[in-house]
Amino acid sequence: MRLVTKHDIPEIAAGALKGQLGNSGTFLYSSHETIRPGEVYFLGLNPGGCGGPSLRERLDKILTQDENAYLDEAWENEAGSYEPGQAPLQKRVAWLLGNIGIDPREVLSSNLIFMQSRDANGVSIEHANKCWPVHEALLSIVRPRLILTFGNSSFSPYGYIHSLYGGSQRCAPAEHGNWSLKGFNAHLPWGEVFVVGIPHLSRYSPVGKQHVIDWIRNEGRA
Repeated sequence: MRLVTKHDIPEIAAGALKGQLGNSGTFLYSSHETIRPGEVYFLGLNPGGCGGPSLRERLDKILTQDENAYLDEAWENEAGSYEPGQAPLQKRVAWLLGNIGIDPREVLSSNLIFMQSRDANGVSIEHANKCWPVHEALLSIVRPRLILTFGNSSFSPYGYIHSLYGGSQRCAPAEHGNWSLKGFNAHLPWGEVFVVGIPHLSRYSPVGKQHVIDWIRNEGRA
């Protein structure tokens, strides 16, 4: 079987998302240069908001995109507008990846579901199923040792991956109410991968919580 390469991704995505390409959304939050072997694969649930470029438009640029949405884009929400990289979620992502010891620009960052919606009620498990073949192709190129997700409820990137690969879960307090850090080991074609789910970063800040970093590092070696 021929190995998937970076240049196969547009064709794979076009086939998997047939009938969805006219919808607003995005494939990568990182630059196209992250479609290569790397230590970490980073996932949220899906792009928020409404009215952005269509998936078809994004697909045309997937192999030339240079910007990192978490570092280079100016975001706005109900609370206001922010300079590039300064929105709370952007800063939390940069802190988390940086303190794990990974340059955020080097991490392939995406969402489980590529279609855009105002909130999680606008997408479903069926959307995730359509997008997963693209992730399988990207994962086969990146071959990460850590899949780091934010959102760890039953309908979340973490919950979806656990439903596919099973594995005994380990948990730890997130130091925010009764929320938890969750993780399990998945056996993928290139080896064992530690899958981590932290609470959703729009509501949870890991900044300054060194135990979160220590837990991810220590459990990943367990």
